Amino acid sequence: MEFTAPVPERRLGPYPLDEDGITSLLTRYGFGDSCLRRVILDQEYGARAVRGRAVRLVIDARVVSDDLRWEPVCLDLVDVRRFRIDESIGFSWVLYDPPQFTHFDGRLQVDLCSERFGALRPASSEEVFEGSALVFEATGGAWSVLQPWSR
Repeated sequence: MEFTAPVPERRLGPYPLDEDGITSLLTRYGFGDSCLRRVILDQEYGARAVRGRAVRLVIDARVVSDDLRWEPVCLDLVDVRRFRIDESIGFSWVLYDPPQFTHFDGRLQVDLCSERFGALRPASSEEVFEGSALVFEATGGAWSVLQPWSR
């Protein structure tokens, strides 16, 4: 029995989570008061060493250039070797600041609770993971605009 709406199909993208792609993502969306709707972990049993985990994060964010209209956007992360998801207070994860993207030791860290750093940048991947309740480390990934949620 399915209790949740399926994740919408991709409408635009995918765009790589490289320097230009991250800039485009952070320019297009206002993440203040956005909501993390889904965290989808994909791993074949016993195959982690072969292909790692894939993670899809689906976030409802506001489009800055379109009167702050809500739009679902997803981050698809590949070869996720480490992540931390603490239980949220309340019913869902509300993001107060944009995700923070850092690179340490050739890996991409995506921190969805980056408000604790303020204007500062973390000095290492360990510092990223120390205080975050929602963080992922991957070799790379992409972001996409999704179709609107079906009602």
